[in-house]
Amino acid sequence: MPSKTAALQAWLERFGMPVYAAQAVPDGATLPYLTYEPVSAAFGDGAQPVLVEAWRRTESEARANADAEAIGRALGLGGVVLPCDGGALWLTRGAPLWQAADSGEPGVKRRYVNIDVEYVTDF
Repeated sequence: MPSKTAALQAWLERFGMPVYAAQAVPDGATLPYLTYEPVSAAFGDGAQPVLVEAWRRTESEARANADAEAIGRALGLGGVVLPCDGGALWLTRGAPLWQAADSGEPGVKRRYVNIDVEYVTDF
C-alpha cells in the first residue's frame, strides 16, 4: 500500500498534469501543473484541510476554472476513499470548493481548490 502522501499524490496525478508538493516544485517546471500542501493526521483527528493549487498559462478564465471543476467532479458529493498504509484517506469537498487567486505573473492563472481529508488510519 502507498503512504498517505503517495496515495494523495497518485490521486491528483489522474488530472493529467504534473503534481508537486508546494515546497518542492522543481526549477524549470512547465505549466500546467498542480501543487498541494501535504499534511498528515490519524483516525479521530477530524478532517484536515489540504490546499491544492491548479496553475495554468492561459488567458482563458474558463480553462483555468475547468481545472478546478474537474477536481470537484472527481470528488463528487460524497467524496472518494483512497487506500493507504494503515487504512484509508477519505477526500471530500472543502468550502469553498475553489476560488480564483492572483498568480503574480501575467498570463498565469491559479485556482485554489479546497479538499478536506479524513485520515482513517493509524499513525
